[in-house]
Amino acid sequence: MDNIININFLRDLILSQLNNKEINTVPDDVDLNSFCKLASLHQMEYILLNPLLSMDIDKNLKASISNRLARDTFIDLGQRQQINDITRNLEDYGIDFLIMKGSILKQIYPKSVMRQMGDIDLMIYDKTMNRSRELFKFMGYNLTESVKIHDVYHKDPFWIVEAHWSLFDKNVDKKIYDYYQTRRAILKEGTKSTYELSNEDFYVYMIAHMAKHFYENGCGIRNLVDIYVFLEHYKNEINYDKLEQELENCGLSTFEYQTRRLAYDWLECKELDELEQSLFYFMLDCGVYGKGENGFWSQYAKQDNNDNLDDVIKGKWLLFPPRSYMKEFYPKLEKHPSLLPFYWIWRGVKGLTNKESRKRHIELTKVDTAKARTIVDLYKNMGLDFTRSDNN
Repeated sequence: MDNIININFLRDLILSQLNNKEINTVPDDVDLNSFCKLASLHQMEYILLNPLLSMDIDKNLKASISNRLARDTFIDLGQRQQINDITRNLEDYGIDFLIMKGSILKQIYPKSVMRQMGDIDLMIYDKTMNRSRELFKFMGYNLTESVKIHDVYHKDPFWIVEAHWSLFDKNVDKKIYDYYQTRRAILKEGTKSTYELSNEDFYVYMIAHMAKHFYENGCGIRNLVDIYVFLEHYKNEINYDKLEQELENCGLSTFEYQTRRLAYDWLECKELDELEQSLFYFMLDCGVYGKGENGFWSQYAKQDNNDNLDDVIKGKWLLFPPRSYMKEFYPKLEKHPSLLPFYWIWRGVKGLTNKESRKRHIELTKVDTAKARTIVDLYKNMGLDFTRSDNN
């Protein structure tokens, strides 16, 4: 969250790619080596680094960037081929499915490679997933794990597929989970098994998925570009009254408003207010996958008494958090508050034996109070009051 990145240059590079305009110079305050790392952190290498190839920069760095972008282009071509193969096989096999997220967004960027993605996401409308597992095996994919709401497949050299049996995790927010229990996708014209979302439903899901990551770990600035590109592409086709109502039904109105406002103000060269600046630099710091400790701050921001940040940073609060915090993870505490000491011990044992938990604890105790207060205030202003399902 250190404000050391020239965000105007960042914006200008993105707009140069979206609008096919050339940028000639690099500002004096930009360290291109750090900038390249930032592009990788956010999986935005092509859209941020491609404009640099036409500038007068170090020859070795230019060669390195050129090689990276060639690899990105190869991966993009391969992913699109995999999507076509998967679509054809699922359609031929008669398995109802929905292509999701980045695979769809790629189609509305000026060049698909500008919207990089780590994996291919799709929804499988099959209660057991057995038929799709057989089909992915036939296509040369290996099922490596089944976690939360999806199967994860790998195929050499680079291909990763996440096949979902649910669009949203009930252990993140029950309201959005319930919203997606109704099949909102409609059968694509001329097909027997290929489903697609309306523009409004796709955007709501895009925001819901972004909100999930923001709430759990934080999320990166690529999401802002997605919002801008999507809304600009479909601005004359979206039913805004329907969209507003659906966002309200999912409890996403405030979050969507704040992220959309930032996306447009930043990319349309307007001055950012204090909240927008906090949100932008927070997202810039997160990268595409976020940081585990942010999940704690999102929960802490929901507590009635969230002013004593010193106790958190010193580790005291983390040892014995209040029931209001603990019941989010242990729902039985809602009806049985006397179990709180037991769950403190249970939580402590799990934390000591889990590498990620230990790392998150260390990171929380390293943050300074001012930065922590900025993050907590930011979460308060984003309007995400996620409530987990009781069926834990």
